[in-house]
Amino acid sequence: MLRTTWEGKTSRDGQSTMNSVREYDDSYSTCVATYSTLRAFSDRHLPEQIGTILRLQSTAAFAKGEPFGAGKLQRKTNGWFFSTENLSESRDTRRHIDLILQALDGKAALVGQLRSEGCVIDITSYWVSIGHGGPWLMPYQMQTLGVLEIPVWWDIYFSERQGISARTSLSEAAGERK
Repeated sequence: MLRTTWEGKTSRDGQSTMNSVREYDDSYSTCVATYSTLRAFSDRHLPEQIGTILRLQSTAAFAKGEPFGAGKLQRKTNGWFFSTENLSESRDTRRHIDLILQALDGKAALVGQLRSEGCVIDITSYWVSIGHGGPWLMPYQMQTLGVLEIPVWWDIYFSERQGISARTSLSEAAGERK
């Protein structure tokens, strides 16, 4: 288990920052792979504008009207993404959520500004399971996410080690075929 400590401080907008000891299990035994992505969707702001407002470089983005799906479909809104996929090899989702929270530290007003301007913001966490036990959050993470008003959801898959493809969704694994 790896122990990480961040010093406490108060940000410019008065938001208390993360300040206690965090313990992670980077080799989380029931996880094959995980990462988290902060997502922002907007009809008003282009992806570059979202990044400028958040003072954060995206890891991926798309613009409204861009083709996708072999060019047969067009994006209906602008999308901006900040992913931890290449920032950490940890198999503990809490570390990935903390990387995003750390990137947003002191930016509650900026997140609120985007939301007030119609931007939809959330965090999705990719999780590939190999057994009993799954991802979880710590109380300080839930509190910080609540202050930021950012929901979190998991995109859960099952490893081939269980006889199910790693790209099989939870509903498909449960027998609910599309």
